[in-house]
Amino acid sequence: MEYWPKILIGPGGEIMDKEYGFTAKIYDPLLFLALNPIRKAVLKELIDHKESRILDLCCGTGNQLKMLSKNGFKDLHCLDLSEPMLEVARRGDHSIDIHKEDAVRTGFKDSEFDLVILSFALHEKDRETQLEIIRETHRILRNGGQLLVVDFVFDDRTKALGRFGATIIEWMAGGEHYSNFRKYKQSGGLSAIIDEKMFRHVKSLRKAFTVVTISIFDRSETS
Repeated sequence: MEYWPKILIGPGGEIMDKEYGFTAKIYDPLLFLALNPIRKAVLKELIDHKESRILDLCCGTGNQLKMLSKNGFKDLHCLDLSEPMLEVARRGDHSIDIHKEDAVRTGFKDSEFDLVILSFALHEKDRETQLEIIRETHRILRNGGQLLVVDFVFDDRTKALGRFGATIIEWMAGGEHYSNFRKYKQSGGLSAIIDEKMFRHVKSLRKAFTVVTISIFDRSETS
């Protein structure tokens, strides 16, 4: 969930910005109140996975995994392409394994993880990058492993305040980021990205005035 200043999307769909060092510094203080309840909800959903090998793709400052680490999770890994964000992720007393790599072409082996987290990563990407990330996630998850996605949802259950707030935040990000967000919103959001042959929907929770969904999927074998 990467916000201002003006953002550009580079090859592979990762965010590239010469001012990104500034964004990394203000990201957590600026969004803590909005994101912390969502991170706590993710923790609650994963509480029975303390022994699982977990990867946070497009991890940003790594605060979701830091919360898991403080609550007894051990085998934690995160990946992002932004060095300023990863510098923040490295801070603190934790044993998270941090990787600077592209989410669409990771260096991980097939079936290496029990669970993958994608938190506010898909809506900001173009469609082809979104699909590539989902395919890569399927490759690195073991059969029967789980994918947990946190992202925006816009449907008849989304409250007006949530819809307005999400749109304003994305508008402030501007540029291609906002353009991709609008396309994500108009094309059906997460449901239009997840391949049902790869992942079976298990459950979803609504947060933040119902504009955020925490969705859990089981990995399936493809023919």
